[in-house]
Amino acid sequence: MKTIILYASITGNAKGMARIEQQFFEHYGWDVTLGEMIQTDPTTIKDYDVLVLATYTWTGGVIPEETEDFYEDLSKLDFSAKPLVFGVLGTGDPYYGKDYNTAPELFEAVLAASGAVQGADPVKIALNVKQEEMPQFAAFTKSLIAKAEALQADK
Repeated sequence: MKTIILYASITGNAKGMARIEQQFFEHYGWDVTLGEMIQTDPTTIKDYDVLVLATYTWTGGVIPEETEDFYEDLSKLDFSAKPLVFGVLGTGDPYYGKDYNTAPELFEAVLAASGAVQGADPVKIALNVKQEEMPQFAAFTKSLIAKAEALQADK
């Protein structure tokens, strides 16, 4: 099975999260494509079984500016014919209070509205990944794989 892991990263933290997910999926024998949202044509996502987005939250609790076109294009897609399982990873700075790590929910909403199937609860971290957070990433990966395999079996 195939997964695409896309990230938007200004400090390297979201990219680090994406690379961790890449390692977990490869450990389970999955074919993995890793890239940046800004450089990805969203229509190519239909070729995958699982989509993982890793993002940070911009000031004001919004998605990163460089992902706005990607986000808009996602809203125009229809994943209901061939179910796409997705999960979102978020990194942020607790300093922002109510706006802390809110971009994952925005991406989740646009994907769900496009007919994609959420396969895992988001993993949200403060700033960069710490060793004690690895079990969250492992559980996230396992949940996405289980959901994708269940959908495949239902065909």
